[in-house]
Amino acid sequence: MSKKQKRLRNAIGLFLLFVIYTISLKVIDVQKVGPKQSEVGFATINKYFLNIIGTNSFWYRVTEIIGIFPLLVVSCFATYGFWQLITRKKMSLVDQEILYLGFVYAGVAAVYIFFEHVVINYRPILVEGQLEPSYPSSHTFLAITVLLTAFCVLKDQSRIKEIVSYLCLIGLFFLVIGRLLSGVHWITDIFGGILLGLSIASCYAGMLERNIDK
Repeated sequence: MSKKQKRLRNAIGLFLLFVIYTISLKVIDVQKVGPKQSEVGFATINKYFLNIIGTNSFWYRVTEIIGIFPLLVVSCFATYGFWQLITRKKMSLVDQEILYLGFVYAGVAAVYIFFEHVVINYRPILVEGQLEPSYPSSHTFLAITVLLTAFCVLKDQSRIKEIVSYLCLIGLFFLVIGRLLSGVHWITDIFGGILLGLSIASCYAGMLERNIDK
């Protein structure tokens, strides 16, 4: 089996696991343990970890600040892709890795909108006195999807781009761990963001392998 097939198979497996996991959150150990008696799946596990971690305003502020980094990465690649489209005058002439990133970013936006309307869990804290959707953790999902795909694009290029690629990995680590330690999501929401982010990033890596094979 080729590397491309392995990556795409992993992507499909991770996505199916995410779907099964998401459904299970609505049927397994569902209790009204959230703010305003909101229901939470895997309630026993979520309460246990929340009691250990608590809420931490420092890590919340840190992740809000670092969370700007993936958005800057998206803006840079989107601008670069648009510039290529304008100068080369055909979408087919845009670098394949940049074009694929466009599909990834569109998918990220679609997932965000979907889970804003289809609520699986609300946050364990109120935001300005209101319930706010928490699943999957958008910071976690965005960090893994955007920063891992950026790493795939930049890692084997110039020295400066290689340094930026490893900065992406560092930013990813701090965002995921920091979001967990902040206590503003249930731990199942963090895990859901990791699963979904890895599935999309694996799919992107598989598409890049396909492009290399050509």
